[in-house]
Amino acid sequence: MFSAPPAFRSAGRGPAARSPRETPRELRRRLVRSALAGVTVPAEVPVRGRELPRAVADYLRIGRAFRAGGLAAALPLLPPVDPRRPRRALRDEATAFCARAAAWQIQGLARTVAGAHLCLHESLGVCAALRGLGFDAEVVIGYPVIEHSDGSEELHAWPALGDLPLVGRGGERPLGYVELLRYPQEG
Repeated sequence: MFSAPPAFRSAGRGPAARSPRETPRELRRRLVRSALAGVTVPAEVPVRGRELPRAVADYLRIGRAFRAGGLAAALPLLPPVDPRRPRRALRDEATAFCARAAAWQIQGLARTVAGAHLCLHESLGVCAALRGLGFDAEVVIGYPVIEHSDGSEELHAWPALGDLPLVGRGGERPLGYVELLRYPQEG
């Protein structure tokens, strides 16, 4: 039988100390506070679960257009940034954190429904979903600066909020890529 090490035992309260169970919501709040190191997240910035179905529908709509007609068919369907959420249109640390969290949820739900696709397809979908939620997301297309061992020179795409990628490793653009294009393009 397993016995907890002395450091995990509670003096006089049985074999192991039991703390009250932390709900998923409380855990998420604690993790957000820890990750943002004291940066305040305004209440209107995080994406609520009830907003996700519409966002995933935006993702799937763009994906259908992209599969049917390519980039030229999908780009006109990218929605403008939702003006009802002006706080989400900022590009500060708290907004980027919440946009990344929403992007991961949207991408996971969309992959569950429609499967995984090429990076450009998924980036367009995440961008459309986030723009519909009020985030000023863009699709970035980059070219590899390091030659691949197999000789391929494949472009890569990722959704971004300013200079921060919203999926993949946080804090920097995908390693080894130079930005070529950004959609939607200004003016």
